[in-house]
Amino acid sequence: MSSLPACYSSSPVIRYGTALISGAAALLLATQVPPVWSLKLPLVLFYAVLIIASAWVGGLWPGLLATVLCVTGAAYWFEPHGTPQIGHPADVVGLVLFLLIGATLSLLGENVARGVRLERASRELAENAAAAERSVAQIRERTLAMVAHDLRDPLAVIDLNAGLIAKTSTAGAGADVSRRAAVVRRTVQRMNRLLRSLLDTASIDAGRIALDLAPESAAAVLAELVETHADEAEAKRIQMRSEVPPGLPSLLCDRDRILQVLTNLTVNALKFTPRGGTITLRACVSGRFVRFSVTDTGLGIDADKLPRIFERYFGEHRKQNGGLGLGLFIAKAIVEAHHGTIEVESSVGEGSSFAFTVPVLRQACATDQSRGAGSATTSEHRSPAA
Repeated sequence: MSSLPACYSSSPVIRYGTALISGAAALLLATQVPPVWSLKLPLVLFYAVLIIASAWVGGLWPGLLATVLCVTGAAYWFEPHGTPQIGHPADVVGLVLFLLIGATLSLLGENVARGVRLERASRELAENAAAAERSVAQIRERTLAMVAHDLRDPLAVIDLNAGLIAKTSTAGAGADVSRRAAVVRRTVQRMNRLLRSLLDTASIDAGRIALDLAPESAAAVLAELVETHADEAEAKRIQMRSEVPPGLPSLLCDRDRILQVLTNLTVNALKFTPRGGTITLRACVSGRFVRFSVTDTGLGIDADKLPRIFERYFGEHRKQNGGLGLGLFIAKAIVEAHHGTIEVESSVGEGSSFAFTVPVLRQACATDQSRGAGSATTSEHRSPAA
């Protein structure tokens, strides 16, 4: 016996009542329709519909009950007409075939009904799971926001006092205090970066990244980046240079967010480029976009890792001094929120080149009008990434 799908009606009255009504209709038609051969095919097709409907509503056994009743009705068509008698072997063969076809239709009707109902239940389950995931993401985002807010104030106090201690320290014992205060400040700054990464990840999961769009100069953005990291590059004896052609068009972007992307790429380049290496920052026009790139002469990335370089947490095992492996994942999301694309090219031992695009001012305005400001698009990467 075929098990009854849980989505069928549990009431036997409904299940078998449908089969009985279908069989009664079949019997009524058999006794009322004249024995004209031109009507046989439509009547048989109608019987098939009744059998499938009974199996759809009640399952296999109600479908078989409707089949038996329809077979009984079909017997009224044999001679003598109007009496359920079978007088010829060919009639027996015909009824057996009809019974087998009816059983097959019953099984088919049950399976189709099962498939439709299970598909509907799966779709509802997926929708409920998606809604639950969105709810969890929102709760996680709010929780992280509260935690970050509570941590930022004491971290700011620690950073401020460490800076004051470093400034007021003098030679001798004071120099050691100043050095330790600098360590404290770097640790606080790292904790702030980790907090921002967690908050950004929560925003990405919730499907929104806040952007404060304004016209910006690509040259000014790169100049600020170079100034910020000049001391670190000098300490490692790494030559850092920028190449910006004159006349670059303005961008419509969130300056802090684009600097966040460039900072992440530059920090990675400084981390994986040995002493004496070179880091080149470029900005150029590429069609209706400005293309930023950060190219280093560092260690490079294995070819089998490139397709996953922008995935969440994938970069964690490459970190030499801690981190969550979220930087490139967040960078990708920020670039896509600006309707740009990001990509990477790398060879082991020869260095890496990360590049991303940002629409120029007029193109960005047109994109926002057609897609809605702040909406993100799915980008295509030459090398999908981590």
